[in-house]
Amino acid sequence: MSRKRFVDTREAEATTVAKALERYAREISKNKKGERQELTRIKTWSEGKYGCKSLATLRSSDLAEYRDARLAEGVSTNTVRLSLALISHLYTVAIKDWGIEGLSNPVAKLRMPKGSRERDRRPTAAELKAVIKAAGAIHAEMPVIIEIAVETAMRRGELLTLRRADIKGKHALLEDTKNGSRRLVPLSIRARALLDSLPARIDGQVFSLAPHSVSQYFLRACRAAEVKDLHFHDLRHEGTSRLFEKGLSIMEAASVTGHKTMGMLKRYTHLCPDTLADKLG
Repeated sequence: MSRKRFVDTREAEATTVAKALERYAREISKNKKGERQELTRIKTWSEGKYGCKSLATLRSSDLAEYRDARLAEGVSTNTVRLSLALISHLYTVAIKDWGIEGLSNPVAKLRMPKGSRERDRRPTAAELKAVIKAAGAIHAEMPVIIEIAVETAMRRGELLTLRRADIKGKHALLEDTKNGSRRLVPLSIRARALLDSLPARIDGQVFSLAPHSVSQYFLRACRAAEVKDLHFHDLRHEGTSRLFEKGLSIMEAASVTGHKTMGMLKRYTHLCPDTLADKLG
């Protein structure tokens, strides 16, 4: 204390991980687009064995134990990384914004699990046709949603919050996207025809289905069509890859999909080798 090196750690020792996450949910999570998913992760941490630990006593060894246990359960590496990223940001906020003294981020000392192999799943024409047919038997809007997802490479949330007022001739205006940027999405002749085939709704929305319903119906359609390992988000991969196969440049494709960097765009792009072979001659 005489050397002015005293750090008051009482608040860090008195604040549990669960209590800190409760405040984090109120102040930070509520402003995120992925609030719903993050609140689920917060609930898991708060109710788990580490929720009762104080911020001062949570160690990297605890998180290593958590990491290894979750991976042993068969949880994907991406899910584990997202859970650990939440704790890391919690400590960053606690130190910088809340001014809790005597803390160090335990995640910073942790060996993170290696990322899972990037998905390169693209449906064949036959698979897509079979899934669309099966989806039509589940809900009338599903075939249109699937086709437009491929035609526009829109995200599920962007597509299902689309309003009639957002469709302006040959493009759709997206005011609220995942990365927060306003975007104009060009609509192909097929996409415009599909949108025109839908009846107008009183509430102004293009579709009636909620995002989670679409994902569930899509999985049911895949099972009915006997198409394996295909997710709804793979349709965005497919749509992005088709943009390049149609001859669009990187900047043109990025303006359609909304990707901010080449690295992000490359992650979703898997060109058909047969198409590339035809270009080679």
